[in-house]
Amino acid sequence: MQAFDLDSSLVEKYSSFSRSFSKIRAPDMKAAIDAQYADGHFWPDALLSINPHFEHGKTTTQLVSDGLIAPETAQVFRMNGQAIQFHAHQTEAIAKGNSGKSFVVTTGTGSGKSLCFFVPIIDAIIKARKAGEAPRTRAIIVYPMNALANSQMKEINKFLDQSGLPDALRPVVKRYTGQEDEEKRKAVAANPPDILLTNFMMLELLLTRQDGLDAEVIGNANGLQFIVLDELHTYRGRQGADVAVLVRRLRDRCGGDKPPLCIGTSATMVSEGSDASRADTVANVASRLFGTLVEPDAIIDETLRRATDTNLTLADVIPRLAQTLMAPLPDTLTDADLRQHPLAVWAELSLGLTEDQLRKRKRPQPFGDAVDLLATDSGLDRDVCETTLKAFLTRVSQPETQRGGAGDKAFLAFKLHRFIAGSGEAFTTLKASPRYVYLDGQIEDPAEPQTRLYPTRFCRSCGQEMHIVTLTETDGQSQFIARSIDDSPLKGDPDDDVAGYLTPMANGNAEYEFDGSEVSYPEDWLEDHKGGQRLRAARKKMVPRAMTVARDGRVTSDGNPFWFLPGKMGFCPCCLEQPSSKSSERTKLAGLSAEGRSSATTLITSSALEWMNLAGSGIPATKRKLLAFTDNRQDAALQAGHFNDFLFIGLLRGAILRPFKKRVMRGCQMRSSACASGAPWALQPTTLLRANSGWAMQTWPRSSAKTPKPP
Repeated sequence: MQAFDLDSSLVEKYSSFSRSFSKIRAPDMKAAIDAQYADGHFWPDALLSINPHFEHGKTTTQLVSDGLIAPETAQVFRMNGQAIQFHAHQTEAIAKGNSGKSFVVTTGTGSGKSLCFFVPIIDAIIKARKAGEAPRTRAIIVYPMNALANSQMKEINKFLDQSGLPDALRPVVKRYTGQEDEEKRKAVAANPPDILLTNFMMLELLLTRQDGLDAEVIGNANGLQFIVLDELHTYRGRQGADVAVLVRRLRDRCGGDKPPLCIGTSATMVSEGSDASRADTVANVASRLFGTLVEPDAIIDETLRRATDTNLTLADVIPRLAQTLMAPLPDTLTDADLRQHPLAVWAELSLGLTEDQLRKRKRPQPFGDAVDLLATDSGLDRDVCETTLKAFLTRVSQPETQRGGAGDKAFLAFKLHRFIAGSGEAFTTLKASPRYVYLDGQIEDPAEPQTRLYPTRFCRSCGQEMHIVTLTETDGQSQFIARSIDDSPLKGDPDDDVAGYLTPMANGNAEYEFDGSEVSYPEDWLEDHKGGQRLRAARKKMVPRAMTVARDGRVTSDGNPFWFLPGKMGFCPCCLEQPSSKSSERTKLAGLSAEGRSSATTLITSSALEWMNLAGSGIPATKRKLLAFTDNRQDAALQAGHFNDFLFIGLLRGAILRPFKKRVMRGCQMRSSACASGAPWALQPTTLLRANSGWAMQTWPRSSAKTPKPP
């Protein structure tokens, strides 16, 4: 996968989308804001982390020899007919489960945490079936999201399907999450599965709902042996308290003579402090969640190993970096080649691992910082280091089969963590150009004390700046102070503070429409009167006032000239554009961006899907998928609807565009488009995402066009 290409593509697409909502007329403000975008203020450098290699543990064959699992369990956990080589932390978890001791696994993403509880659970079920015990639900695994339950069910069934176990010994895994129809729910109740996958909301309903079917399902779990909470870190605050009470009720309701074994997994729990203090903290949290003692020695952390030669240090390879970086990457880079490759050793030790008493992951760092470090250590130009590091990391993250070897795994896989934020508001002063522009609200310009800052928005038509202000009077002195765009303009007596907008006057700009005369008002602000025209009575309270304002907001005779637009936004003095009176003040004027969370998520998702379908993405067709996480099901439903609408509109626009593109038309009026089509209107979604997604985000041009000539 070309991760760096995807990253740059997403930033480029989002930047273009975000900045399409507004134009900025003032050259100094435009230059300052462009500089903020160029510096990566809204999407800082992506964080780079190297995926570590985990220390090897025992194989299933060795665990059978040690008496930790049954031979039939070893038949389940095989890959391509071969015994699985577990990681060290998986081996430790299996031993804990075999001893009947509750535990928590806190290892990184992709470390195989699910096997830490599935192996002891499957083993206990097989042993119970061999002993002739009656069928019942022995394990309930609780996931925070249905998507995780669905994924885990597929994975464990893959192991069971290839095991070759007879039906009498084969464990049964079922899902009960609210996605099942009545027939499937009845089947779960009538034939209790050995393992039940659910979520905490459905488990709550199973315990409380007065429904015979639910009562039967939970009754089948009497004598429960295992309670598993996956993604333990998600249960915090009020939700954590709810789940803690839920687990206690489940233990009371289904616990037999022996209390159930409690297992938790989490990639993120505590990142600060010593190993011992972290274990104490996690053990305390787990004990409170499960309502049973989880001791610090039952907190299982990851044990890491080096992928490169353990005899090589940074001191050994740094002198060879310059020569390595200047040489082209060889066509063949097997794992054996990379174990002593200077850049591979440098990347693992400088970016991936700390070589202390215990190896630990290094914190993700901005990719630019990694490039700077490489430039310092190699003594080469930064651009050379950036280009080579990107190419090298991309290459070594590929399976060995794509690098001239026989293995199917990456040598050094890596992640890029990309954070994208909305642009928000701009703040600037009332002084003459050039001005500073800030993106964080402050009272005064830090660079120029006594100079007030004001939130600034822009006319959607011409980009004229509008400072959001309130005119107030203190000790007989009129002064403008900043206000929020969401604070409604005040209404009341003439002596009250007056909310409105300040905008610079023309100052010799010939394109500036309004000069204060009646003829320069928008047409619908005027009415006929005695053979002439006059201002409508309803508009008089919104008449722009000419004022000179100093940099501290005081109205003085030696300040800069402004129009003060009292009340709600009526029209732009520069271009006479009138926003709809029914629109909110925030909608009438453009900020630096106007996208909401749903629009932003949809844009990022569609851009990623578009990139995945490019020929050079390096992603197999079966892997071109995205999984999005949100805070709650309401947000998820909203986002799903938003994305469906986006696709519908895009497909419709793409269908309209397709015949025009086929006929290579030079222009056509909208009303004559149907007669010019002569082509099928069907359009595949991939066609939209691959070819028309940019056009789908745009509107039709307003300019007229000639009727096309027939082909």
